Amino acid sequence: MVKVYNEKEARNFDIEAETVAEIVKKLDLNLNEFIVTVNGELCVGATKVKNSDDIKFLSVVSGG
Repeated sequence: MVKVYNEKEARNFDIEAETVAEIVKKLDLNLNEFIVTVNGELCVGATKVKNSDDIKFLSVVSGG
């Protein structure tokens, strides 16, 4: 079980997953809307996660 924070919803989730891609699928998220960090480092979908990791889905904000 990994702990995940979704900034857009301001919620924490406990999810059974081995990779960021599994988390994305289980939470039905669109990666184009987020920057994902694991322990403060930018990551990709294939990044493996473990129980002690700090996983955050941070909202992408743009303006013009």
